[in-house]
Amino acid sequence: MFGWCFIIVCVVFSIKSTALNPNFYIPKYEEMELASDIGVSKKDLNQSIRLLLDYLDDKRDDIKGHITWYGVSQETFNEKETSHMVDVKTLYQNALKVAKMAFIILVLIVLYFYLNDKTLMFAYLSKGFLMAMFTFILMLVFFGFWILTDFTSFWTWFHTIFFSNQLWLLDPNTDFMICMLPETIFYKLVIVCVVKAICFMALASVLAIYYMVKKAPIGFER
Repeated sequence: MFGWCFIIVCVVFSIKSTALNPNFYIPKYEEMELASDIGVSKKDLNQSIRLLLDYLDDKRDDIKGHITWYGVSQETFNEKETSHMVDVKTLYQNALKVAKMAFIILVLIVLYFYLNDKTLMFAYLSKGFLMAMFTFILMLVFFGFWILTDFTSFWTWFHTIFFSNQLWLLDPNTDFMICMLPETIFYKLVIVCVVKAICFMALASVLAIYYMVKKAPIGFER
């Protein structure tokens, strides 16, 4: 359980630090020259992504705003987009709750071993973490190959698994959200989140392996 809780915390932290950071999106917009491609000003585009991210991070209660899209002044997001973002926010906030619970469990497990079996604490925690990592690596290889070879298929599967409706099927002719967040952006976002999570877990794995090989008490079953 310790290992899986650690993995969950790493994954959700990677998502939060990247997906909700406007400084991830805005440079990508500049590189892609997205504002001119979708008929909106850079100011409106940047304000729109900040609007969405603040809403997801529970810093505001709605995504109401105005933009000029192809010369027409309108609300930034329509009713369908707004309803979809309610679902997205619920999913994200639930993920945060799970991560917080996982972190609390991590602390309790460490505290339990510290109070009851301090000598073998790091040995048990390292072994549990490495066992969870083995399974996670298998999952990572499968999903990593899928993401790299057919991201569209993966992204469609993700939405059908986590959303019970079809509000996520947006039309670029009427829905600004799909224009400001094209699949290319999400592909880069997923890659960065995965790489961040891997870096955290790789460091923890190296430390755990080192401990098990060099420091674990004599007689402990590795």
